[in-house]
Amino acid sequence: MDAKQQKAEEFLLAEASFIKNAFRIIDVMIKLCKVKPGCKVHVDEILHSIFFLGFIHKPQQTPKDILGELMPKVEETFPRPFVSYKFELPKRTPFSSVLDMVVSLHGPDNEIDILKTLQKIAIDMSEPKMKYQFTSSTICVSQRKEVQGTNRYYGASMSCNGRQEGQIMVAVSCLRTWNCRVSNAVMTYDPITKEKRNNFDHTFTLPTNVRCQAFNVKTRNEMSPCKSCHNLFGLETTETNIWPYGNCAEAESLSKLFNGETFDDAQVVNDEVRMQVIQSVSTDLQRKLRSIKYEWNGNYYIPQ
Repeated sequence: MDAKQQKAEEFLLAEASFIKNAFRIIDVMIKLCKVKPGCKVHVDEILHSIFFLGFIHKPQQTPKDILGELMPKVEETFPRPFVSYKFELPKRTPFSSVLDMVVSLHGPDNEIDILKTLQKIAIDMSEPKMKYQFTSSTICVSQRKEVQGTNRYYGASMSCNGRQEGQIMVAVSCLRTWNCRVSNAVMTYDPITKEKRNNFDHTFTLPTNVRCQAFNVKTRNEMSPCKSCHNLFGLETTETNIWPYGNCAEAESLSKLFNGETFDDAQVVNDEVRMQVIQSVSTDLQRKLRSIKYEWNGNYYIPQ
């Protein structure tokens, strides 16, 4: 009985952490938005993303569960997420919205201030036995190295708990969010077996004139790439852990880099084969959504 009671208490604590930290990170974003009102788009995005994760969560958590008495006021300012989360997929996980908010506040050149602010948010959200924190474990910064003052591009690792949630968001990122060079590399590996596809290999080696550095969010210490990022992007490492492909912060950071900069050595892609792979990823995504009874209308949420 003691073991059952302990397990029940741990379950209740985990569920309480979902609601508590979902509210806390939304509150953080609303307060940051007051500093720079033009950043409402990031609040709109994180609301939808968190409501979606609550909707597919077991047991389900509603916006009312998360926001409580604050819901009417938030819904008045941001009405669209309160409806769209039930049938439109988010394109990113919550901490990516936090990251973009912080970068917009400090400016992309202020790397140290950005990392310090993210560190404080992550530590404030962190409590013992709190399963759901909605914060990323790592942040990555990518930039060209040959030109002084070049732009920095920031990415966050997937900030959602649960294997299926992670697989859904990686699939969405490949289909809709990431630059095609990154999505092609990630789609090279089957998400279930972690093995390379037989007819599609678009992994690549990052040019030597590009910096791609990951940091631990809570300590701000530099981190070596994992084996997965070595396999995808040719990043040098001695690490042997192979995390799910696409989960790491490097993917979002490099995607922004490729969207913002011009590189001459892009790979030639067989469009017919790529469409087959995209169809495979899309079919698997739809299967996962059906299994959790999510009635997707085929659209991805566009924050405003």
